[in-house]
Amino acid sequence: MLGLFKKKDRRLGSSSKRQYDIPLNKNDGADFLVLLIALMTFLAVLAMSGSFALSSMTKRWSSGLENKLTIEIPAEKSDGSLRSSEQIKGFTDKVLKSLEGNPGIKSAVMLEKDDIQELISPWLGDDMVLDDIPLPGLVSVELHVSTPEVLTGLAKDMALINDNIRIDTHETWLLSLLRVTGALQYSASFITLIIALTTIIAVAGGVRARMAIHREDVELLHLMGASDGYITKQFQRHALILAIKGALAGTIAGIIILLIINGVSGDAEGGMLPDMNLNAVHIVALIALPGFACLIAALASRFTVLRVLSAMP
Repeated sequence: MLGLFKKKDRRLGSSSKRQYDIPLNKNDGADFLVLLIALMTFLAVLAMSGSFALSSMTKRWSSGLENKLTIEIPAEKSDGSLRSSEQIKGFTDKVLKSLEGNPGIKSAVMLEKDDIQELISPWLGDDMVLDDIPLPGLVSVELHVSTPEVLTGLAKDMALINDNIRIDTHETWLLSLLRVTGALQYSASFITLIIALTTIIAVAGGVRARMAIHREDVELLHLMGASDGYITKQFQRHALILAIKGALAGTIAGIIILLIINGVSGDAEGGMLPDMNLNAVHIVALIALPGFACLIAALASRFTVLRVLSAMP
């Protein structure tokens, strides 16, 4: 009798049309577990993709503003009166001339009216007429290296021209954005962890339910000499098949949604929405997600079955 089950054990791993000694594939609850795994995988795809997109966006912001600052000649004076366009142009020329002799400056470019229009168009629209709106003078500056000494010297030079000139290093709002995106990334990672734990609990609960339904069959196999490993393979294989179906369905649905989101964000004016273009590492991670879900299901079912069997007489 023992030899019979050893023979079955060997056949279990090699047969193309595998048969169950326990009728696990006849349970109606299997469809619910497939649906649950598909939903968990779908949510994991979205959470991971969101985290990847935030990471790419953060790197783009940081690299785009590294060693860069903006010098602003406000349209409004300290006493509240407005400067004329000629006055703003005069101060801008003085700023550019001062920057030419600064060894810490790599480049300095005055932003024209069209450049300012492009900057504010995402908020005011492309059709906004700026002729009647007082616009500040803006100079985009790139430093060789951004150090406190260079910034302090630059501030002193600007103060000699006019004490109303502002230097924006972009650090304040950039740090705020980085904190927000960092918090969102941690939230996405936490959500992914919750999804994994939920999948483990769901698979373990489903396996326990099936073992309860087929308790007599399991006990009979035990009495006939089947080992715990042999019985475990029955449940583990069943859980793995269900996980494969659910994980593939959830991943495909998630990728379809990502393509839709990418199409919508790609058409957004001004690039206000982050795109969902992923690099090779991100794509590999998403492709590996169904395998990770199947691994979780297989391990969860294995440990659950072994634990229940150890409590049986």
